[in-house]
Amino acid sequence: ANDINGEHGKSFIETIPDIPDSDLSTYAQSKLAIMQFSTLLRHQLGSNRRDKINNSNEQHVTNDETRLFPPVRIIDAHPGLVWTPLLRNHIGNAATDMLQKTGLANWIYKCPSEGASAIVSAVDYYTSREEPSKSSDCGASTEEMPSKEQIYFVNGRPGGYAASESRDLDASSRLWKEVILPEVEDIVKVPKGW
Repeated sequence: ANDINGEHGKSFIETIPDIPDSDLSTYAQSKLAIMQFSTLLRHQLGSNRRDKINNSNEQHVTNDETRLFPPVRIIDAHPGLVWTPLLRNHIGNAATDMLQKTGLANWIYKCPSEGASAIVSAVDYYTSREEPSKSSDCGASTEEMPSKEQIYFVNGRPGGYAASESRDLDASSRLWKEVILPEVEDIVKVPKGW
């Protein structure tokens, strides 16, 4: 297994070559990996919570028991176009200078705090529109259960396009087993079944 200090060989992350990302393909792959990981989290956390509640020896799950198995919402969100160093480096100095001198950068792109606000708005949008609780088979309300459905937010609103690869549970599981797990298994306690 890999050691965090690399004493037992290089980790996967250390083997990634330092190559400029001129076409942003590495950036795109990292965003896909984040969405695939959220797909896996949605699946695992929803299944594990339902199993714990169903195996709780209670006909009806009380508020205390619901707090023992709190719901987790996984929200995929894109902040929109944000004026970041990554973007500025990608478009180059000439374009960056022109956009800044003309003021177009402020008109076309969000500043980082506006990008962060769009992410928070996605959470707020989701929680402010929940329907009243409905009873489910295990006694807990369906609104307390994490959804396995991917809802992709862009600029704080649902309905953005998410690639089908981002919802692929098999690909998400492979990402976990082949890339993420080897990096974290010696650092954090990984839940059984992951």
